[in-house]
Amino acid sequence: MTQLKRIAGPLARVIGSGWTLALISAALFVAAGYVETGSVQMWCFVVINILLAQSINLLTGIAGQISLGHAGFFAIGAYASALALKAWGIPFVLALGLSTTVAAGVGWLLAIPAGRVREFYLAMMSLAFGLIVYEIAREWREVTGGVMGLRGIPSAQIATLTVFGFTIGTVWYFRILLALLVAVTVMVRNFVRSHFGRAMLAVHVSEIAAGTLGVNQAGTKRFAYAISGGLAGLGGALYAHLVGYLTPESFGLMRSVAILVMSIVGGLGSLAGQVLGATFFTYLPELLQSFLDFQYMVYGLALVVSFALLPKGVAGLLGLQTRYCRSATDAGLAGAEPALADHRQVGVPGRPLLEVESVVMSFAGLRALAGVSLALEAGSVVALVGPNGSGKSTLVNVISGIYRPTAGRVVFEGVDIAGWQSYRIARLGITRTFQDPRNAPNLTVRENIIMGANRLYRSSALAVALDTPAARAEEDHFLSRVEALMAAAELKPYADTEIRVLPYGIQRLAEVTRALASEPKLLMLDEPAAGLSEAESAQLARLVRLARDHGVAVLLIDHHMDFLAELVDEVVVFEAGDEIYRGDMDGMRSHPAVITAYLGIEETEHA
Repeated sequence: MTQLKRIAGPLARVIGSGWTLALISAALFVAAGYVETGSVQMWCFVVINILLAQSINLLTGIAGQISLGHAGFFAIGAYASALALKAWGIPFVLALGLSTTVAAGVGWLLAIPAGRVREFYLAMMSLAFGLIVYEIAREWREVTGGVMGLRGIPSAQIATLTVFGFTIGTVWYFRILLALLVAVTVMVRNFVRSHFGRAMLAVHVSEIAAGTLGVNQAGTKRFAYAISGGLAGLGGALYAHLVGYLTPESFGLMRSVAILVMSIVGGLGSLAGQVLGATFFTYLPELLQSFLDFQYMVYGLALVVSFALLPKGVAGLLGLQTRYCRSATDAGLAGAEPALADHRQVGVPGRPLLEVESVVMSFAGLRALAGVSLALEAGSVVALVGPNGSGKSTLVNVISGIYRPTAGRVVFEGVDIAGWQSYRIARLGITRTFQDPRNAPNLTVRENIIMGANRLYRSSALAVALDTPAARAEEDHFLSRVEALMAAAELKPYADTEIRVLPYGIQRLAEVTRALASEPKLLMLDEPAAGLSEAESAQLARLVRLARDHGVAVLLIDHHMDFLAELVDEVVVFEAGDEIYRGDMDGMRSHPAVITAYLGIEETEHA
């Protein structure tokens, strides 16, 4: 195992190289003309299965949405393309586009109810979708042919398929499939390592935290379902014109299981792993012809072995980790960007940046906030302190849109945002952290920090997939800003290290730095100094001052009085949802109500 780990890194770099993809593709393109037709047909099935594996990997491995009925999208694409050519005479290329679009549209619609359920219920709902499509294919005889199947589909195997006036056989059909696969693979890779891919992963890790980064959780899920459905639909269309004959049995539960298994064993979340998993499970049924009745058992055994010995699949064993942004070297960053934008002139003249007016927050009759009011100016640092359960985090949750207040107003830059969705509030420039760091554990420090810039991107999904110059320039701009922030936070030595293996203090500093990457106007930090060493607390204080000096209003919750004393302009003390003190730190230390509720007699004697 140790020896395997030594060679895994170089092997991963070789497999993940664009030159490797080009060389393998060119070799297969040429070799298709010199091998047996049966072998070329198997290669066609490999390509189709790779598309299917990538489709469920985007949805489940990256966006975190479970699917047990993916064969439904596969069937929709297959029947749509078959009917387009056979019944309507639509050209092959347009039929591929039509089937992909229809399957993507169904995926988008399915995401609406799917977005309301999670885990077990989501799995059951996706399974029901696959079964419904299967039953429609069986019963809608006038269109699908029912159990007798749909025959006479233009097919490469029997040389009845024409593309741009040319009759296509199996060899050239494989070459077309190979070209499509290369194009799709490159576009998917570009998409995943863009802000769209990072948004999907953020939803997977924590929907609540994703919203505070400006990620539209429901919209991101719908987008993931649409892309996943479209890829599966494209695979179905290519399958239809390979076999030339469709029956509902090709799209039953076993197909959905096979798609999921090849993705899991290959390595959920890894783009390269899907190629390995799809290739293996394309050839496996051929090896199991004598054990056809035991295929379910074989797939189950493969899953058990994968979960027990290879929790990250074959990709994890070989170190084929998908990256979600380019490195500083790859990006070729030319000049240094400033760490933060200047927000000293934001807001409405003559009004505070943030005004909390008589906010009440009740939970089933329990009042967590009892008419709290607060105001923050740009460039000010205000601390919220008080005993646990006094309402500090509840107020932050109300301001950031996680809770809808029972009563009262939250006015930001002159606009009442009370009750807005969290992602809409984050897009205004209000950013927060949590009591426990909510980073993406398998991503590097750099990848986690650049997630914070999500709300600032303007490139479209098509632009990032095609890696247009404008999209690349935008990504380089934010990567350069992240490099400057990491330097300010002294995190550059950890830039390319997965954050899950780093000490707690570094993880906390990375989360705060990620919040700064959003270029906030208001930054809310919930107990950021908890668990930090003295040196790490000093680094955190420098980040808070950096934000303050650039005009960012900071709302700071913490119990470390010495840490707060160096930073805050004003301190507000809560007790049972009520404000009991507002003023400076010295006044707080001697205030009778604060001493009774929070500081205690020892703090009084010290003061």
